[in-house]
Amino acid sequence: MADLELVFSRIFAVALYSAPDHANRRPPVVVLSSLAQELAAEAGPDGQKPVLDAAVLDRVVVARLIESPPADYPQPPIHYLMGCFERASEEYRRAGANEQVKAAVISARDLILNYAGLALFAGIVAQPAALETRGSLQLMDGLLLRYGLPAAALTSAVAPSFAPTGGSRGGGGDAGVALAVYVGGAVAMPTGFLEELALRHESDEGLADAAAKIVVELARLVSRISPLGDPSPHLSALAHLLSLEPLARGAVGCRSWLPTDLRAASGRAVVLPGACWLGPLFNISPIPDDVRGATAQEPPVLAQCFSGVEGRRPGDVNNAVSGLRLAMRNITGQLTNGVVKSLLKMRSTKSDMLRWLGGVLDGNAGRSKLRFDPVAVAPDGFLANVAAVLLKLCGPFLDTSASSPFWKRVDPGFVAAGGLLDASYGGETRLAAASDEEAAWRERVRSNASASASAPAPGGGSGPASPTGAGGGAADGGFHFICQSFFLTAHALHIGPVRSMTHLESDLAHNVHFLRSHVSQTEAMLQELTNPGERAMAELGLKRARAQLDYMQARYQAFLAVLLDPVLVGDILAFYRLMAAWLTSLATGSPGGSGAASLSLPLPEPAPQAFTCMPEYFVEDMCSVLLFVSRFAPQLLSSAADGAGVRLDEFAVFFTTLMASPKYIRSAFLRSKLSEVLELWLPQNEEEEGVGRAAFRRRAAAGPSAELAALFNCHPLVVQHLTPVLVRLYNDIEHTEREGAFYFKFNMRTTIANILKYLWAQPHHRAVWLSSVRGEEFRGNSERFANMLLNDLTYLLDECLKLLKLLREAEEVRADEARWAAMSREDRDELVSMQERNGNNLSAMIRSATSVIDTLIIITEEPDTTRTLLQPHMVERLRDSLNYFLKYLVGPERRQLRVRNPEKYNFNARELLRGLVTVYLHVDAIDRAIAAAGGSAPAFAAAVGGDKRSFKPEYFLEALSVLDASGLLNVGQRDQLESLSQRALAASSVAEAEDEVMGEDVPEDFTCAIMSTIMKDPVRLPSGVVVDRPSILRHLLSDPTDPFNRQPLNEEQLVPETQLAERIAAWRRARSGH
Repeated sequence: MADLELVFSRIFAVALYSAPDHANRRPPVVVLSSLAQELAAEAGPDGQKPVLDAAVLDRVVVARLIESPPADYPQPPIHYLMGCFERASEEYRRAGANEQVKAAVISARDLILNYAGLALFAGIVAQPAALETRGSLQLMDGLLLRYGLPAAALTSAVAPSFAPTGGSRGGGGDAGVALAVYVGGAVAMPTGFLEELALRHESDEGLADAAAKIVVELARLVSRISPLGDPSPHLSALAHLLSLEPLARGAVGCRSWLPTDLRAASGRAVVLPGACWLGPLFNISPIPDDVRGATAQEPPVLAQCFSGVEGRRPGDVNNAVSGLRLAMRNITGQLTNGVVKSLLKMRSTKSDMLRWLGGVLDGNAGRSKLRFDPVAVAPDGFLANVAAVLLKLCGPFLDTSASSPFWKRVDPGFVAAGGLLDASYGGETRLAAASDEEAAWRERVRSNASASASAPAPGGGSGPASPTGAGGGAADGGFHFICQSFFLTAHALHIGPVRSMTHLESDLAHNVHFLRSHVSQTEAMLQELTNPGERAMAELGLKRARAQLDYMQARYQAFLAVLLDPVLVGDILAFYRLMAAWLTSLATGSPGGSGAASLSLPLPEPAPQAFTCMPEYFVEDMCSVLLFVSRFAPQLLSSAADGAGVRLDEFAVFFTTLMASPKYIRSAFLRSKLSEVLELWLPQNEEEEGVGRAAFRRRAAAGPSAELAALFNCHPLVVQHLTPVLVRLYNDIEHTEREGAFYFKFNMRTTIANILKYLWAQPHHRAVWLSSVRGEEFRGNSERFANMLLNDLTYLLDECLKLLKLLREAEEVRADEARWAAMSREDRDELVSMQERNGNNLSAMIRSATSVIDTLIIITEEPDTTRTLLQPHMVERLRDSLNYFLKYLVGPERRQLRVRNPEKYNFNARELLRGLVTVYLHVDAIDRAIAAAGGSAPAFAAAVGGDKRSFKPEYFLEALSVLDASGLLNVGQRDQLESLSQRALAASSVAEAEDEVMGEDVPEDFTCAIMSTIMKDPVRLPSGVVVDRPSILRHLLSDPTDPFNRQPLNEEQLVPETQLAERIAAWRRARSGH
């Protein structure tokens, strides 16, 4: 019995009688003298001396905690009981094979847990007022200490509970002393304590309330911690709590689990601790939430890692970025394994966790808009973490092989069936389906789902629905977890990282550029100011602008640190590889996992509704990610391929297929965006990087050129179809529907032209191109392509001329000191800003115009592609464009194009002139060769000379002089240009003589109703009007309607007027005397 007395004494730190060794025991031993006297009195004079045994243990605990708790004891009751539990566990281990002691320890531990419940949930055990307020949060304090929270951090965390009523949080006075005593006596949560407490009090309502209170307080604490702090103790404490099902149920069942209607209220509510306790844990991020009133995280990431980033050593910045990424991987890892997976694996909390994931995404659907209010949605860092966690959930099924469980579980019906993301999908543009088609498909899927859900499954019960009808609108919709994870992840990426990438490339980059320019202009203006007051105001403005620029640059770096984390990028690319494989299977109806092997063009029509009704962002986000990574960190594409099995060739095949299939991807904008990715993957030799015409790439991808070149020869489908597909897409962009489409189309055509230029140099691709042109008999897409080139060349060079004139005028104003000094500061600022805008626009226009000229140069190298331009209705269009701009480059008008520092705008008049002359020479050489082979007269020189508006032979001689002086022409080219000039002059003379012979009294029915010229090949339109065939064909290339009644019109509807043609020919002969 003496052994048990010592065991109980050590466990409870109590004794009935004083002993010399009590002074050295920790925690201090409490002598229960009053209880000893009571027990002695009950035993009577003849009874044995009372001892500390199992029979009196309950009374010992009551005396220790309730009847006569010791004053100024260093441990508060809850922490005292946790200490007792820890010591009981130690005594149990020490007991070894002594079953008597073990049984006694078990009974003691049961007693500890009972009284812990009474203290926490019933309020029976008296505590100081501050601890009464803190209540079950003392369990959290124990958990935090267990997982390594420093005492100083715990002091800060518990301080609000000890703040004097109506006063500030006290560090001094009685409150400060009480706080210090509490923290000093707090005990780390012992192993097994919370588990057994939760099991014993599972049915106690107080347990759920305690869980709710703890998680809300953890959220409040974490909301103030940045990645440079250490949220690990808090996340570990939460993971411990959520691993226990009774506590987990209380945590997800509380009012602050998920706001009821985030879309109606505000998606931002998910990061407010009192509204959504889990949100702040996902909001730890290097990207600061700069919305007014947002909780500041400490230590501040921008100030410590990126402030003054331009002046920091690159190594220091790289180290900071590496540290942040490592911290974020640990945080998202804890969120994934300790929180989300823990709740998903419990049957009682799985649906709540899925509802939370769907709810926070659905509630922030506003982030998918082109413009949204940051105050109304969750911040970038929060959604980046949600996406990172969901990607980890997808990890087990990202394998695209046929053996992956993904193929049996994913169901496109998820998009239609309602449930987790119903509101989000409602406003999304579909890949190809019109709104009424999508609505009908959605209704059909839901009807099938209802019927399938109610049908008895084999063996009884209700069976799960088959694909495109798997559920009926419950929180989980009846869909498999793999299916739910896949679509949740796609949407999380859409409104999270992908939206952040767009924000960085557009808004943030624009702001940084604007502020840099503003700082430079203000610095320059300071040099001109002499008035002290004006200088002081300007210096103050400059200081503010520099501070704004520093903040914006730091924020830019923070975004990059998150979005270019190699682990995150690898996961995202692996996910979109799976998305591409799934969409391929959906489009072709082939078994899952067959990949590019199942693709052939054209795709079957009509396109499956399950494909056309998918959200457009499934493909567009894939493009956005690949574009972003290719531009900012192309080396990650190679590392992702090595580490995650991501193959760029699969994307190349997939993109080629979709670009070729407007019935599957309706948007020309989206199809052109696919080409933008391919352009960034073009191989480029180092010697090609420079100035001038060779530097047609915006950015070279990393990696050996041979590796990149293989992407464009990786699959027969790419080789056989990519070039014709891009030619058609060049035309289709004319009708894109996106905002800013007019200027966008020039950028996209430049992109396509860059790819075509590369493919032209590849023998297999050039052969396919030429074969395609011959197959269309030089009409069709190749003709529309040539027409678009000429349309663009005319517009772009015309705009360049206008902008050059405006820039020259601005330079003349600034060079006139008297005129400049007489202008107000506002007028000067406006002129400088306008000059900068015009300069930026000119650079863009020059780039696009150069691309068009480059394309004309390559396609006029081969007879097959040049034949298109030599058709009667095309050759005059080509002639008009070339002659008009030749006049501006070498005629008297060229003086209007002279500006200072033309290289600033990428304007090189000699290079433009050389490009135009090269086209002249290419077309002329091929025209003469075709004519010689066919025994006909060359058409091009005659067309050039027949241009009454712009042709002058001296322009050709001046062009020859300019280019010859610059060493830009060889002997053969000089001779050919002189010859073309002479032949064009001869043709011009012939045309003038013919006009004189024909006279002005031309019969009205002989003239074209469009061009008012004498017809050679008259045709009648459905409207009854007679026009010259070349004139109407030229019109139809840009506008497929009858110009006289605006009804649809095609070439097959043109009726030849044979008799009229014979009359016109006879009249011509009669007039000419032949």
